[in-house]
Amino acid sequence: MTLDGTGDRPGPAHKASGGSIYGAVRSDESARLCGRCFARNYSGETYCKMCGEPLPAEIAQLDESATHRLEAPSVRGCLTVHIERDGSEIDLPLDADVVLVGRASVTDGVYPDMDLAPFDHGNFVSRRHAFIVRRHGSFIIEDLESTNGTSLNGSQRLVPHAPTPLRHGDKIMFGQTKVTFSTEAVPQD
Repeated sequence: MTLDGTGDRPGPAHKASGGSIYGAVRSDESARLCGRCFARNYSGETYCKMCGEPLPAEIAQLDESATHRLEAPSVRGCLTVHIERDGSEIDLPLDADVVLVGRASVTDGVYPDMDLAPFDHGNFVSRRHAFIVRRHGSFIIEDLESTNGTSLNGSQRLVPHAPTPLRHGDKIMFGQTKVTFSTEAVPQD
């Protein structure tokens, strides 16, 4: 116990840290995994660096020395963007298990995995508009409180932060950008 300077009240005990003079040393041995997007965050952080979700209180111990054989996903997804000016379509494959859909902004430092800026001439797509997540061979979409919303199949406007299942052939509107979601089976070797 230490005294706080008044001589009669205990104060907080201070320990000298063996880390950096600028703050805590970030350890690769302890990390917090985001429950929403599964991004790896350092143990001292309280919010996910990718999606802003509050992180769980416990620290997940990751064994970096262990090797795991990852099976290839059995389903692959794709967004087909419909360009109304000339009637053309552009396929954008979903290459990761968690894909941030939005509009890139160099000034704000936002670089989504799927940048719809070239197809969004009225800036109706938010910088961080939605997540598309692949889990166990199926896909979900989650609106991230986008300004102009995300609609599914023309009528259903998604509730922010409510994961909604996606099915082959679903029509999605990110603001006013029209896309069609499709899936295909990946052949197993």
